[in-house]
Amino acid sequence: MSESINLHEDARFAAVLADLERIRLELLEGGKLLPLTGTDEGDVVIEFAMYGEGKNAEPSILIKVTSPTEFDGDEELLDEFEDEVIGLLEVASRAWSEEVTELLGDDRQVILLINDEEW
Repeated sequence: MSESINLHEDARFAAVLADLERIRLELLEGGKLLPLTGTDEGDVVIEFAMYGEGKNAEPSILIKVTSPTEFDGDEELLDEFEDEVIGLLEVASRAWSEEVTELLGDDRQVILLINDEEW
């Protein structure tokens, strides 16, 4: 993904943004955050963005979970949640145009952040 792409300002990405919000709501309403956060007061945002410092920044899928409680670090829970999000994104991406898919790229690292801490 080019650093100059802004999904929120480019109409070509409207379907992507709609799918990201739909996935967010599906995760929230389906109680998928509860095992990670221990509360219904958590939130999740999924973004296509650059991640890393300066020249080391790479195109990434950021899964940002916020919670008023601390996460206990259970790797199995992290893996299951990340797999769930990736699966939902894979299904959604099948409906995106070829142009959008190419602009986003197909070699993105997935970064899970809980309360701004990388897991």
